[in-house]
Amino acid sequence: MKRLLSICVFILLGLSVGAEEVNIQLSRHKDDDVDTRSLIIEPTATHDEDVVHIYYDDYLLENLQITVKDSSGNVIYSNIASVSCNYSYSFILNNIESGEYMLELSYGNNFLYGYFSI
Repeated sequence: MKRLLSICVFILLGLSVGAEEVNIQLSRHKDDDVDTRSLIIEPTATHDEDVVHIYYDDYLLENLQITVKDSSGNVIYSNIASVSCNYSYSFILNNIESGEYMLELSYGNNFLYGYFSI
């Protein structure tokens, strides 16, 4: 019985170790006009292998253009979405190969981008 319990514990630990969200460092496009006199709250992004999560804590973020490109500049995902305050918007990159990718987020006059690896 102890052996069965030990095996179950090791299996559960092994499953939880494999799943880890990794932060995607987002940068503002250099041509964006930013009012430096006020605090700007920007969306944040993470990924867990082929699942990307976008978070926004300020208010409802509507008409967020989300684009993911591969290292050759080919668009592999594109969508316009709304991100609710304190909730994440998540999507799966189907049939994606290991490599480097760029996440682009644009809303209003704001353009952010970040790189991540799978």
